[in-house]
Amino acid sequence: MLKPINKEASVNESEKILATITSNTFFSLWCYPSLYRSLGKGKELTDLTVYFNNTVILFSDKGHVKFQEQNDPKLAWSRWYRAAVKESAKQLHGAESCIRNHPDKIFLNSKLDEPFPFDLSRTDLKIHLIAVTRGIGKHAKQHFDAIRPGSRGSLGYLYGANEEQLLDKPFFVGDVDISKTFVHVLDEGGIKLLLEELCTPADFIRYLEVKEDAIRNKDLLISAGEEETLACYLQEDGGNGFGKITNPPQNKGNFLMIPEGEWNHYRKTVIYALRYQQRKEAKLWNEIISRFADGIVDAQVGEASDLPFIMHANAVQVLASENLLSSSLLATALFDKFHTVPSGTRSARTTYSICNPGRVYVFVFFPWSHRFNSYDEYRHERTAYMQLYACVARYKFQKAKEIVVLGADTKGHQGGSETIFAIDASVPLTGDERTTAQQIMKTYNILDNISQRAIPGNGAAKNVSRNAPCPCGSNKKYKKCCFNPEP
Repeated sequence: MLKPINKEASVNESEKILATITSNTFFSLWCYPSLYRSLGKGKELTDLTVYFNNTVILFSDKGHVKFQEQNDPKLAWSRWYRAAVKESAKQLHGAESCIRNHPDKIFLNSKLDEPFPFDLSRTDLKIHLIAVTRGIGKHAKQHFDAIRPGSRGSLGYLYGANEEQLLDKPFFVGDVDISKTFVHVLDEGGIKLLLEELCTPADFIRYLEVKEDAIRNKDLLISAGEEETLACYLQEDGGNGFGKITNPPQNKGNFLMIPEGEWNHYRKTVIYALRYQQRKEAKLWNEIISRFADGIVDAQVGEASDLPFIMHANAVQVLASENLLSSSLLATALFDKFHTVPSGTRSARTTYSICNPGRVYVFVFFPWSHRFNSYDEYRHERTAYMQLYACVARYKFQKAKEIVVLGADTKGHQGGSETIFAIDASVPLTGDERTTAQQIMKTYNILDNISQRAIPGNGAAKNVSRNAPCPCGSNKKYKKCCFNPEP
């Protein structure tokens, strides 16, 4: 039986702010303030923990560490650096070690009576570390403005410098300890910007991975600010809607240096305008994920409450694993169809994931009618039809690796709910299963107007407009093909 997840509250105001803005990207299901470990008499693990798809992101937020501006700038900087950066890095590396060595000792509360609900014991678990600093921006701006007016007040980054060199360069940070897991040191403006621009778990995690690789491979050694690094990443095409950080060939073996002004330049580009529109469209997709996530956390799922937590979480994780481009296209397909389905008519639309090649979505709109004795009875029949759609979709999309079916009410019904499930389609259909799918298709008029289609592979549909040729190879426009509705 699914039970509510009771989280411990954030300790102070800065941690509350961090938890709030982080949950906008990672939702309530994967965002956990103040976890505790049974080692060390129930000591707090770290200030915020995010878990998503076998990836952990640990945050340390020391709040406003005072910058002693009355002292010599280098002395004030060295003291601030040790208190705000070094102490955070120490906490983060300790928390990482605890998870690696004692994954079963992590709990939701200080009473240590509610274990962390996700499995942290896998040997391939990925961990990223983020130290959040606050209140340093105005001092950085004063310092850099004295050199050249117009600074954004961001921390600068010298990733090739050692600690002694960094302490001699006020308001520059780097790779805290090259012998351990990389620590992203972000000021309050930097973390806010990343979570706003990289507003899906997939985008945020990919950025951390790409940035870490670029730094540890010594491709990226200098950046004028986190916003400049982000602008560099977003302007390069990493495929399937992601960005990348590359050291251009013209550097001829030299390292990459990202100058100040890169973010301002990016804000004026077409790429930025496109992403801005995608963020608006993806909000609709995120709202659906948020409702599912909150329902699981509160144990208010409406159906299948007898299934374990992890089964519910894994199903919603599929939706949340789409990046911004894919989320925006999926939301457009879903809501365009929703607004065109006639009242009282069953209908569906099929489309696929851009960033997860091999994943096919089937959006099923199933009408409520007064023949149902209750809404629960309606949902039961809707789920039964969703299973029929899944069966036929496996036949229609035989190269798909995964079929995701999302069922919803049709427009005009006052209730409103969604149901989702995902099935593994990687195993080929048997002869009997193909025959069954054909019979279902003909008997119930399910996806009978859609021909069998190839599923785009990696690199296909990097940025598909509705009027572009459909990447599935049908030679039709995208909006007339994979968005093609069932009558």
